[in-house]
Amino acid sequence: MRPTRPGALLAAGFLAAVLVWSLLRVWTAGGGSEPQLLWRSTLTIVLLAVAVLAVGWPVRQWVRGEKARRIDALRAARTAVLAKAAAAAGALFAGAAAGFAVHYLPTLGVGARLEQFLVAVADLLASGLLLAAGLVVERYCRVPPDDEGPGATA
Repeated sequence: MRPTRPGALLAAGFLAAVLVWSLLRVWTAGGGSEPQLLWRSTLTIVLLAVAVLAVGWPVRQWVRGEKARRIDALRAARTAVLAKAAAAAGALFAGAAAGFAVHYLPTLGVGARLEQFLVAVADLLASGLLLAAGLVVERYCRVPPDDEGPGATA
């Protein structure tokens, strides 16, 4: 499995931001009401980031030799896949939150829009935390290469 490329995550986040912002403009121009952002989404994203870190921590300990009991290889592989998915989801969530924030930016004078903007910014920060947690746990799952130099044993 190849490491996640930060450029791909950045591109996905940017595309999500442009897509969400465009859809919001079209939807509201057609008379539709804007979807409401809730503070619960911020809490949920933060809890997801904590869960990803919690799942990756035992793998990190085992890879560094700090854990005596061996970890199942399938568990480590699943943790790596979870980390990649968390990084991708974090990038997409951050893009969507940025799209909402940009949508609310021109009308911050209205009280309800200010609150929605603040929720969007909080979601953006929480999504960045999820993205970072995914990248960190993916790094935890990286096994150092075997010594293949002279004098290495088979």
